[in-house]
Amino acid sequence: MATTAVSLRSYKSNFSGIPGYIAGLPSYPRNFSRDTFLAGILAMDKDLLRTQIILAANHQGTGYDAATGEEAGKVHHEYPGVKLAGRGDYVTTYNACDTTALFLLAIEALGQLDECSYAEIIAGYQRNIVLAVSYILRHVKTNIFYEYPPDDADHFALKVTYWKDSIAPDPLASELCYPVAYALAHFQAARGLLSAARILRTPGLLEAADVMFKTGIRKFLRPAQFVVATGHRFQLAQPSSDELHSLAYIPQKYGHLLPLEAIEQRSKGLFTSVGLACTPESIATLLDDPYHGYVVWPFEQAFIHYGSAKFNLPSCADLAKRIVPFIAQGNELIGVKPKIEPRGNSHQLWSVAAGIYFDGYSSLRDNPWL
Repeated sequence: MATTAVSLRSYKSNFSGIPGYIAGLPSYPRNFSRDTFLAGILAMDKDLLRTQIILAANHQGTGYDAATGEEAGKVHHEYPGVKLAGRGDYVTTYNACDTTALFLLAIEALGQLDECSYAEIIAGYQRNIVLAVSYILRHVKTNIFYEYPPDDADHFALKVTYWKDSIAPDPLASELCYPVAYALAHFQAARGLLSAARILRTPGLLEAADVMFKTGIRKFLRPAQFVVATGHRFQLAQPSSDELHSLAYIPQKYGHLLPLEAIEQRSKGLFTSVGLACTPESIATLLDDPYHGYVVWPFEQAFIHYGSAKFNLPSCADLAKRIVPFIAQGNELIGVKPKIEPRGNSHQLWSVAAGIYFDGYSSLRDNPWL
């Protein structure tokens, strides 16, 4: 029996004459690159991937804009962008540090599904691919991917620019000092470079990705602790769903470098009856915004399941599957305290894709390519 009764096609729309997908109904009637790329990868849906690749390429950054966060080669976060209360004239359009890597990863995913569409994208958008690689490499310092706004900007419209984009999970600082390296975004950037190396057949990128994976494992996935984010003047270390989520993007060949027993042990602080929470309850209760606190996100459970299965962490993989009865129509997230209940947006694109993944209709489920 299918976990969702909603079709991915019900999210299809049109953006300035280019076909694409909205992130959610009714609250997110705009195009979010992250949501769409990740939904396309989870469902391994070639239409979702192809249309978003083209839309992203057409809106890829060409210059630098302090207000929108635009940089040359950077893939948009939200189109059209919006202003947020209390954030001045800043706009959300390019407020994502992970979408450019996901653009590259999506192209590789398309190649797993449709050789003709893949060849078409490579032939028509090679310059966009090169520009995306350039953006990532500009942000890599000492083999770690760092996020920081364009020159003349103090911050972005969003306080956090990877998928947990409400506030930083730090009771003392809702917005971290730039430059900041987010563990999950780092591994996505490394995986994006690996995709680019395969697409462009460039050995130098293969080597760069390899060093980033090895350095990232040492810096973030430590035996004694998981480092959620770090910068020049701070380090935020605590249990987080980001750790298991990161495993989805790390190739199997690096398994011998991972402190898997420690990762599994730390994850127990996130266990709930419906999956793994974003943030431990003890920390979440101290945060001003509960959006990415002690709650469970269906789309993330799919990536946690995939990564845990890849590296043989059965307790985590089995727990992630507990979200299945609660995906319903594609609810954005599930609250677990004081009771188990759907929260946030009622129909979310990537939640529907998670249902497709868990139902076994996605070729990703049993395909180790990622």
